Amino acid sequence: MRIILAFTFVIGFTLRAENWPMWRGASGNGISLEKNLPERWSATENIVWKIALPDRGNSTPVIWGDRIFLTQPLEKEKRRTLLCLDRRNGKVLWQRGVKYVAKEETHRLNPYCSESAATDGERVIAAFGSAGVFCYDFAGKLLWKRDDLGLIVFEWGSAASPVIHG
Repeated sequence: MRIILAFTFVIGFTLRAENWPMWRGASGNGISLEKNLPERWSATENIVWKIALPDRGNSTPVIWGDRIFLTQPLEKEKRRTLLCLDRRNGKVLWQRGVKYVAKEETHRLNPYCSESAATDGERVIAAFGSAGVFCYDFAGKLLWKRDDLGLIVFEWGSAASPVIHG
């Protein structure tokens, strides 16, 4: 199954638009302060670009400046990854992650990597369920990781998105 990620923009929408640094946005309430956003879109209307993602997923993208970050499982390879895309054209700038082979419970409609990433504009943090929490810089360099947090046991699987404080 291939999933398509599409971003909608209106004429005049620039890279200076509001950042969306974590799940539910900067304020955590899902409300954007942006004005004049499109009210409709379709496969051809208000679409700047589309890309096919390598696998299914449930996380929401986070955006900072010209970067889009999206967690992405590679189920056949037993990998959990973070994708960094160019906001202007959807080009994959880098993809980093970890192989995790231990059995972790999840629901068939909730694939691994359902957690959205979080960023402060310099670092991006991805939680990969039982595989741990990983922090990368904007160039994709691993800064730190905590892969000793233990097995998450929940019938629906993991989906706890990180929040950066301070």
